[in-house]
Amino acid sequence: MAISERTPAPASALSHQEKNFRPSVVETDLYDWWERSGFFTPPETDGGKRFVMMLPLPNVTGDLHLGHALGFGGYEDLMARWHRMIGDATLWMPGTDHAGIIAQIVVEKELAKEGITLRGAEGDGGKNGLRGLTREQFLQEMWKWMDFYRPRIEHQLRMLGCSLDWSRPNFTMEKGKQRAVRTHFIRLYKKGFLYREGRIVHWCLTCQTTYSDLEALHEERTDTLWYVRYPWAEPQPPGTPDVVIATTRPETILADVAVAVHPDDPRWKPLLGKEVLVPVVERRAKLIPDEAVDPAFGTGALKITPGHDQTDFEIGQRHSLPVLTVIGKDGRMLPAAGPLAGVDRDRARSDMVERLRTAGLLVKEEPLTHAVGIHDRCSTVDEPLVLPQWWVRMKPLAGPAIAAVREGRVRIIPDFQRAIYFNWMENIRDWAVSRQIWWGHEIPVWYCRDCNETVVPDEDGPDPTRCPTCRSNDLRKDPDVLDTWFSSALWPFTTLGWPDRTRDLARFYPGHMLETGYDIIFFWVARMIVMGIFEMGDIPFTHVYLHGLVRTGGEKMSKSKGNVLSPVGLIEEYGADALRFALVTDTAAGMDTELSDAKLTNARNFGNKLWNIGRFVLRQLEAYPDAPPGAVDERPSGDLGEAERWILSRTEWAVAEATRLIEGYYFGEYAHLMQQFVWGELADAYIELSKAGLRDEYRRPGTMRTLAYVLDRVLRLLHPVMPFITDTLALQLWRGRRTARDESSLVVARWPSAGPRDAALEGRFGLALDVVRAARALRQEAGIDPTDTVRVTLSGSTEGIASMLGAIATLANGEVAIGAGERGWKGAEPPAREGAALPLGPARIVRAIEVRVAAGRDPAAERARLERELADARAALGRSEDVLAKPGFADKAPKAIVDKERARLEERRAQVALLEEELRRLR
Repeated sequence: MAISERTPAPASALSHQEKNFRPSVVETDLYDWWERSGFFTPPETDGGKRFVMMLPLPNVTGDLHLGHALGFGGYEDLMARWHRMIGDATLWMPGTDHAGIIAQIVVEKELAKEGITLRGAEGDGGKNGLRGLTREQFLQEMWKWMDFYRPRIEHQLRMLGCSLDWSRPNFTMEKGKQRAVRTHFIRLYKKGFLYREGRIVHWCLTCQTTYSDLEALHEERTDTLWYVRYPWAEPQPPGTPDVVIATTRPETILADVAVAVHPDDPRWKPLLGKEVLVPVVERRAKLIPDEAVDPAFGTGALKITPGHDQTDFEIGQRHSLPVLTVIGKDGRMLPAAGPLAGVDRDRARSDMVERLRTAGLLVKEEPLTHAVGIHDRCSTVDEPLVLPQWWVRMKPLAGPAIAAVREGRVRIIPDFQRAIYFNWMENIRDWAVSRQIWWGHEIPVWYCRDCNETVVPDEDGPDPTRCPTCRSNDLRKDPDVLDTWFSSALWPFTTLGWPDRTRDLARFYPGHMLETGYDIIFFWVARMIVMGIFEMGDIPFTHVYLHGLVRTGGEKMSKSKGNVLSPVGLIEEYGADALRFALVTDTAAGMDTELSDAKLTNARNFGNKLWNIGRFVLRQLEAYPDAPPGAVDERPSGDLGEAERWILSRTEWAVAEATRLIEGYYFGEYAHLMQQFVWGELADAYIELSKAGLRDEYRRPGTMRTLAYVLDRVLRLLHPVMPFITDTLALQLWRGRRTARDESSLVVARWPSAGPRDAALEGRFGLALDVVRAARALRQEAGIDPTDTVRVTLSGSTEGIASMLGAIATLANGEVAIGAGERGWKGAEPPAREGAALPLGPARIVRAIEVRVAAGRDPAAERARLERELADARAALGRSEDVLAKPGFADKAPKAIVDKERARLEERRAQVALLEEELRRLR
């Protein structure tokens, strides 16, 4: 039957008569038709065969970048299309993220261009809003941005060809998601996993908010290391060493409350418990023992500033030390800084050094190259501060998530990422989730101004108006919002309607695949597993595929760094298929990649090669209407030529290999395999051989059935990675012709199953093609025009290809003979063409066959080449001999492997002998 008329395909504006595939002509109309036809929405009934994958929600901060193109248009759409083709009810859920800090930064920058700048009023903790805008007005500006960029990003996903179920749109700030996040926060709080406490946090002076450990990068810089003497508070016996500390932040000396040394350091053991004077402020501080101190750094004595350093804070907690803060949220020194109050932290540093030098307490200074903490969003140097924040108690929540991966219920690909996951999860710290910005999910907490009670409402209860403890109605809402990742951690089930028990939630949770970059395994992947188990009692997905990063100049792309490349321009220049294919080919899981013009050009050329194969087949079907191919997706049978039987067998091999590679998540190898098969075997070999069959009236029907069938299978096999060109050709191939199924589009067509193969025939043809490649290489090296006919002579172990001379002659564009020449070659056979001469000329050795093309060549260059080949052949022979000589190999290894290795040994011996003989001739 022909293509279903229920969902008529658009009339393609690109005919197969055109020489090159022009993506821009077909992509938009074709995608619109796919979407209108409902191909991307899973059917209502599925018999339990499902595949569920959530889009790693892109930030609504501008355009997509090449990392998105790799993940979304490369791997994820490939998986979604493949699962749809193998019959799974496939839900690939779309959505976008509100992006929290980075979105607010971007909008603030845009507003600043209009003269609206940060207020930063004194006494309000830094930035609380924008000049002339209330919080509500600013949020209106944020929503304008969202309303502009969400459709823009969704359009770019369509440009990439992403087959997302657009009937289920999602956005992390829509009302349903806000209710879900509120419910989740309240549940965590009620069950004791959320608490508010003053602890050390990362503070960004630019963004004016806290941020998590995972958002703190470390940049190598060279700073000054100052050695400062802390005088003893009381006179010490002669010979007592001075207490000298080394620091890169002398401005924080003003907040020192102790000096710590390692408890086993013999230099300090007798002095533990004694007091020193903190320079400038002359505060008494004890010498305390703590194992966190590195005796080898500096002098082995560490100044302890719990208010401005993570390690110092933890030491302070262990020793019940007070916390002093001398640097404010705006980066200026607070009144507690005494003589340095009011200046910014950089000025305070230089002023402090001068005061130490004047007081005679600066012992020395030297350069130090070290890692400096910076905020990943703006590269501002971190300012650790002790602030009251909301924290998630992660240790007890992480246990079940660790077990899920360790027990194999969640598989992480590639495997080496498991160790990274375990290391982080087993050493996980509590998660600070408060953010001092306006854009995001508001924290559902109120505080009583009269009795300081913390009031958290019930899950579905109204906002509180009265304190339950003192009955005061003077409540203040927490002004902070939640970390973006707090809401993203709920993505696998909030997109399905949670906290309501929806049909989608029952049907599609847990999901199957989470594909994303390895750089957010902690930000997002781990937290989704944690929260999925907490809220749903089950893992959110069974597989995690972590792709590498697409870098520019070796760096990770980041919108805040301004080094992001948009895929839009590349799609406009090369087409979506070429971009997707270039990104996926030869790229392995977890490995970084850089996209080059060469890769894009190769991908575009491959697309054009596929297009020209389709053009050739379609033109033959039109040229010979009286020789119908039968159902184009049914394997031909009956009286077929050797070339037809070979390409059919190789096509079944390609089906089996493509299926195996996709099932094993070897997507880069799958794409490479398809290019090698389509270009190297179908285009370069069978298409050329089929021309003789098309000219022969008797052979023509079998040849045409073979061409149509192989093209149909190739288009199906390539559809997951190159959807536009494959469906464009398939629709033209199927239109008006019989197919085995009522298939409207490759999007919903069946993935092929591998059929029977002829391994012996494949082996003979494979050897023949190697001979052809050698002959072509000799032609090229000799500078022979590709259109000129040459004479090729074969000698050596030619028994396996004696029947293939006609095919070799066609593909090598020459006359071919097997026989004895002037130099006594053995095994004479009839030439491929009657009267063909046995030429002399340069030779190449293919396995154990000598290929010679009649052409002049520099003898010295020929000797050098043969000597190189002989050295390689002898090395390969040695490896085979070593393998067979291993004790017990012949007895313990499977017989098939031993026989294969022995056959390889004989082949390599013959190859060495042929090369040695060829070198003797040249001498």
